[in-house]
Amino acid sequence: MQLDTKTLIFILSLILITQVIALFIQYQLENKPYRGIGWWLSGACLMVLGVLFMPLVNVESLRFLAMVANPFMVLGQVFFYIGIVRFFNQKENRYLLGTSYVVFLLIYYYFIFIDNDISSRTIVINSALALISFLTLLKLISEKDQAKFNAAKFTAVAFLVYGIFLTVRVIYTVRAPSVQTYIEQGMLLKASFIIPVITSNLWTFGLVLMINQRLNIENLLEKEKMRLIFNTGPDAAMITRLHDGAFVDVNGGFSTIFGYTREEVLQDHTAKICVWNQNDDRQQFIIKLKEQGICENMEYLFKDKKGQQFYGIISARKILIQGVPHSISVIRDITKRREVEQALMESEEQYRSILNASPDDITITDLEGYILMISPAAKQMFGYEESFNQFVGMHILDFIVPEDVERAKANIQKMYHDGASRPNEYHGVRQDGSTFDIEVNSGFVRNPNGEPIRMVFIVRDITERKIADQQIQALVQQLEIEKNTAQLHAMTDSLTGLSNRRYFDLVLKTEFYRLRRSKMALSLIMLDIDHFKKFNDTYGHLNGDECLKKIGDTLRAIVGRTTDTVARFGGEEFIVILPETDAHGAINVAERIRSGVESLKINHSASDTAPYVTVSLGVVSVNPSNVISPKHIVETADKALYAAKNNGRNRMEVIDESNT
Repeated sequence: MQLDTKTLIFILSLILITQVIALFIQYQLENKPYRGIGWWLSGACLMVLGVLFMPLVNVESLRFLAMVANPFMVLGQVFFYIGIVRFFNQKENRYLLGTSYVVFLLIYYYFIFIDNDISSRTIVINSALALISFLTLLKLISEKDQAKFNAAKFTAVAFLVYGIFLTVRVIYTVRAPSVQTYIEQGMLLKASFIIPVITSNLWTFGLVLMINQRLNIENLLEKEKMRLIFNTGPDAAMITRLHDGAFVDVNGGFSTIFGYTREEVLQDHTAKICVWNQNDDRQQFIIKLKEQGICENMEYLFKDKKGQQFYGIISARKILIQGVPHSISVIRDITKRREVEQALMESEEQYRSILNASPDDITITDLEGYILMISPAAKQMFGYEESFNQFVGMHILDFIVPEDVERAKANIQKMYHDGASRPNEYHGVRQDGSTFDIEVNSGFVRNPNGEPIRMVFIVRDITERKIADQQIQALVQQLEIEKNTAQLHAMTDSLTGLSNRRYFDLVLKTEFYRLRRSKMALSLIMLDIDHFKKFNDTYGHLNGDECLKKIGDTLRAIVGRTTDTVARFGGEEFIVILPETDAHGAINVAERIRSGVESLKINHSASDTAPYVTVSLGVVSVNPSNVISPKHIVETADKALYAAKNNGRNRMEVIDESNT
């Protein structure tokens, strides 16, 4: 096939449009797009417009568009350079780039409107493109960040090849005689379209590779951060399976509190190592966790490796890891706090001793909430000087923000009715007006008749615990992301990126029973690559894999409805599910697939059918309400496929049972 200039321009425009689509998809897939990707996408769009405008030089009414084609190409390369700079978190010199581009435009249009010289314009255009390519090359090879450097070297090679070719073309044009038309440039003109096809594909692949390499390394760093957060907290944190209590992971705090090493508990379960003092407590806790999905600040009696009992407050959340219910739990040893609360009931003198020793703020008030006694820890917690001694007579509500006052009053009233109060969280106010998170446990001091005579409040600064809770939430989100990724991989063919056989079976079953109810048509297209074993024997399995990928891409491009499904059925076989599609619609799609594969022109010298790769297709259309099972549809499509093979290949055979 002879490649003329128009054909090369058409091919180059298609390649550039494909690259625009690839960059756009990459841009859309990023939850938080990296800086620079938008510039690459804009640059690719400008280059597409530049190539599309070039042939308009022969159309008198649209010739003005051809005059901006080459400036668009140069501007597109400038945008690529800016994107590279931004991607490396650097700042480009806009003044220098803008000034240089204006100078280029002045020289370029001088050789159009004042001195119409094709050779001079060729030198100006290629010099500008070469300069930008080499600047981009220098920027790529100067990057030392390992998150981007390896892929940057690959991308740099593409810009190096492109820059060398442009330089050679400039030198040749300078030495060659002046030409009157572009056609006189001959093979050099054709090369100026062929080389960009190759290099633009390479640098687009390199840019996508840079993005993915950076994303993978950053994901590994984030995962390591989550691991550090999990292991840093002083409380006992553990991840266990819900149905049997098997340990998945524990932190250092767990070993400190319970006395078990990490190696002792992994692959074991809670009942065997006995962290719960009563197994019934664990069963009650698990039932509540399964029902609600989250349990917070629940107190139970635990025991350590030596059998010593202690009270702990546990908060847990149910999560899914690879589809299996797990729980992530945090346990704090609250034995000391409970001992303090019990001691407060004995005598006021004992209260004073405990107040002086407690790291938490312990405050005793009258029934109106006015302070009678307060622990020294309150001074440090609420930002008062050590010498401050005027707490007595102040109101307990003076130490929380106004927005929480009504809720605190309601909780105190509720304590009168319930006799006890669960821990409540508020925003405390320091003397300087700053706020922080506190947890308040409250109760009554009663006389021998059981009547309330005092209120006692134990106040703890939970700022660090809040941070730990946020860290746990971040870990949960990371685990959820990893679970979703694992599910995606389980449904995808690793070679072609299409759906795999497992996902196909699931979709076919779902659509079969859905369409059986609605009595709508369902069509399948099963296709097989003709003489694929001979292809592998002739060209090798690597080229065979590449052939499968190209055909997979073709199927993905042709079968465009969101309700349709394209899957790799096995080996060189593919299958397409077309819900709510009759035989006529399925035949149209099948013919587009057959001709689409044929138009790829993949050489296949060993084929008995054609000199290039072809496919045979079996099409079946049924009404699911008249069919026994999805298996019957697949078997019918297989029969049609074998009929297509027996009747000469590179064709389709159709079995229409939709009206049976």
